[in-house]
Amino acid sequence: MEDIFYNILWIDDEHETLTGTKGRAKRNGINLIPFKSLNSGMYELERNFPFYDGVLLDAKFFENEDDVKGTEDTYNVHRAKERLLQLKKKFEVFVLTGQAEAYEDKTFQKAFTNVYKKGSDEEIGRLFSDIKLSAAMQEDTQIRHSYKRVFDVCTERYLGEYAGQDLLNLLKINHESEIHKNLSTIRDIVQDLFSSFYKFNLLPLEFIKPSVALNESSKFLAGKNEKGYQHLDETHLPKQVAFNLRSILDITQPGSHRSEIDDHIRNVRTHYLMKSTLYQLLDVMIWFKIYVDSSPKTGNWIKIETANEVTEPATELIPGKVININSQKGFAFFKPDAIGENVFIPPHLVTNHSLIEGMSVQVEVEEYTDNRTNESKNRIKRIEIIK
Repeated sequence: MEDIFYNILWIDDEHETLTGTKGRAKRNGINLIPFKSLNSGMYELERNFPFYDGVLLDAKFFENEDDVKGTEDTYNVHRAKERLLQLKKKFEVFVLTGQAEAYEDKTFQKAFTNVYKKGSDEEIGRLFSDIKLSAAMQEDTQIRHSYKRVFDVCTERYLGEYAGQDLLNLLKINHESEIHKNLSTIRDIVQDLFSSFYKFNLLPLEFIKPSVALNESSKFLAGKNEKGYQHLDETHLPKQVAFNLRSILDITQPGSHRSEIDDHIRNVRTHYLMKSTLYQLLDVMIWFKIYVDSSPKTGNWIKIETANEVTEPATELIPGKVININSQKGFAFFKPDAIGENVFIPPHLVTNHSLIEGMSVQVEVEEYTDNRTNESKNRIKRIEIIK
């Protein structure tokens, strides 16, 4: 049986010095995901609250990440609690502090009932036990643990956390309301899947831009010639995976055949068709992670167009360094040697190139459109290590 871990957002301006606490938490099945300040921690929680199972706060911490020592304030813990109350998901709040005025203050303990003392083995042991008991009661947590292998695919390395949030909402459905909206959400996750195929160089760019070509992508991956490309034999989808994807798209894609699906849904009035389609997708997602982790052959296709093509000039690579590697989510940032903004490095590039903090690299930057927000953003497309 796989180990169960609970993801706990932790705000403590001194977390970098508390390696013993982090290690002990890990041994107790708890991932402490740390932030120094109110605004950085709450911004993360407000964006990705389905990912978290609980919240741990210090009694005093910074308002912003770049605040200087001495500006910590207990006011921020109360502001954090106020912002927590605005979330759709409700968290039990735990406080771990070395501040005697907070730990022993009855007024503070009325506002925060779960207060534990730093430096006490007994208190920290009780804290971790209480966190797990509380987290295990969360509906979201129970679902994520029941479908752990699927949610392992909903990380920045693979499909992304937006897919995980959509998936969580779909798995909660147990009635027939808003079936058409739910089918559209399943289709959104398939878009994330094909975008990830491209990210790992298992699908040509033309299938993803200017928008994800769902039908063409599924056919090409199954071995058919599409968009002027021939997919070579070695990396064709297995027959069952190809069948599942085709079935999912037949149900979720708008088109002439959807009138029959719509009639069926109106007549039967159940959510079972949606659920069966969702479970086919879960099967494909788990297969996809196994496939990617096996390091399949990439770029395994050839152009079959015969039209005259103009050879594009080679892209000039930008020199710089790798910074801010996120150990939890796997991504990093590129800082150019020349003047310019830092650029996001996707997790698969961090892993594939074994990037480390401060490593000298040269990169190619690409512009892309976020499928969920429709925002235009930049990210690193290609990396070469400077030796």
